[in-house]
Amino acid sequence: MKKFYFFIFLFFIFGCNVITDTNKDNSNILHKNIISTYFYIGEDASKDNDNIDNISSAWDENWSIHYGGIDDPNDRNQSFIYYPATFIPKENPFYVALPYNDFDDNGNKKPDLKKIIPWYIATYQSLMKNRWVKITKNDKTVYAQIEDAGPFEYNDWQYVFGPSNPINTFGAKAGIDVSPAVKLYLGLKDVDKVDWKFVNSDDVPDGPWKNIITTRGVTWLNKTWPQFDINTTAEIQLTNDINTSYDVNLYDIDLFDTPTDTIDELHKEGRKVICYFSAGSYEDWREDKNEFPQEAIGKKMADWDENWLDIRNKKVREIMKKRLDLAKIKGCDGVDADNVDGYTNDTGFNLTYQDQLKYNIFLAYEAHKRGLSIGLKNDLNQINDLSMYFDFAINEQCYEYNECNLLTPFVLQNKPVFNIEYTEDDSICDQSDKLQIQTIFLPKNLDGSFRNSCH
Repeated sequence: MKKFYFFIFLFFIFGCNVITDTNKDNSNILHKNIISTYFYIGEDASKDNDNIDNISSAWDENWSIHYGGIDDPNDRNQSFIYYPATFIPKENPFYVALPYNDFDDNGNKKPDLKKIIPWYIATYQSLMKNRWVKITKNDKTVYAQIEDAGPFEYNDWQYVFGPSNPINTFGAKAGIDVSPAVKLYLGLKDVDKVDWKFVNSDDVPDGPWKNIITTRGVTWLNKTWPQFDINTTAEIQLTNDINTSYDVNLYDIDLFDTPTDTIDELHKEGRKVICYFSAGSYEDWREDKNEFPQEAIGKKMADWDENWLDIRNKKVREIMKKRLDLAKIKGCDGVDADNVDGYTNDTGFNLTYQDQLKYNIFLAYEAHKRGLSIGLKNDLNQINDLSMYFDFAINEQCYEYNECNLLTPFVLQNKPVFNIEYTEDDSICDQSDKLQIQTIFLPKNLDGSFRNSCH
C-alpha cells in the first residue's frame, strides 16, 4: 500500500461490470466482478506487492503497532479464525483497501473532494478511513472497513465512486485488497472476484466484523491544536468564582462567564483551559441570544431551562462559529460543546442520526481550523463514528447508567475520557482505573462546592 510520499499513475482499463443500486448515502454504485487479492497488516515488502510493505498504511504510520501485531494469514486463532493466533487485535480484522486516498503525497487534502466523494464534509480527517463496505461472493456477504489505499493505485476515483473500470495494471490487476478475515469468511482464493459497495455504519448488521471496530483517525496529520492523553486530569466548574487551586492539567470553564484574567491566571500556572458552551440548545441568558432565528428554537429540554436548537439551520452554525472565534480570542485551548445529541431527544425537529453526525463533525472541523481542541460531550451512540474527529470525551454519569464501556474507542486512541458522577461516593474508582477513565465527583450544578476524583 502507499504512504503520502509514494504515488503512481498507471492508466489502463480492465473490464468489470457495474450496475447501479439505491443507497441512502447517495453512493449508489455496486461494483460487480471486481478482481480481489489479499494483503495483511505487517506484511513485508516483496516483488509480489511491488516492494511496498504494509507495516504502515496510507493513513496510519504505526498501523501494525496500533493493530497489535502482524495479521499473519498462515497462523490463525484455532478458536476464532478471524483473529491471528498470537494476539487479539486492537482494531477490526475485517479490513480492505480501495484505490483512492483523499490526501496527496504531501499529506494535504486533494482538491475537488466535494465533487468526488458523495458523503463529503469539511474535516481534517480522512473521508475514506474507517468507511464501511459490503462485499459479496456468491451467496455470502461480509462487511469490512477501509483501512488503506490500493492496490497499487491511489487516485482512481472514477472507479471507486463511479461506473469506470479499475485502472490498476500491476500483477492480477485487482480493484480491491481484502484482509485474511474477509478472505476466510467469503472463502476466497488468493485471486478471486467479488461484488462490493459502500454502506453507512448504521446499516452494518451484527456479525464478527463488529466485534472490534476501528475508530483511530489519520496519524500522519500535523495537528496544530493541543493534544491530551488518557492520563490528563481535569477540573470542571461552570459557575461561581473558579477555584484555581486544584493540581490538574486542565480546567473546563464557561466560555461566556469566565473572565479572560482567570484564563490567563490558569495559563500562568501551566494549566490548559477548555471553554464550555452549548452547541445544541438555546439559553436565553447568553449575550448572543438575540442572534438565533425563532424558527431554529425548539422544545424545552427536560430538567433544564433551555430549548433545543435546529442544528440544520445555517444561522445556528454561523453563531457557533462566532462562539469558537470568541474561544480563540479569550485564549481558550479547546472547547466543550454541550448538547450534541439532539437527534435522540424530543427537540421539536425531525433530526436524524446523519444530521447530528454532520453537525458534530462540522463543530470539530471549525474548532481545529482555529487551533482549538474539542471534546465530544455524551452522544455515546455515535462514538464509533466520531471519536476520530474529537480530541477527548466528556461524559455525565456513565457509571450510573452502565455505559462506560462505550467510551473505549477514545481510550484506545490514547485520548482522555472525563466522566462526571454527580455524587460524593468514590467506590467506583477501581472500575474507573481498569477502564482508564478519569472519573470526577462533582455537584450537579458544577458550582465548585465540592470536588473529588479517582486520582
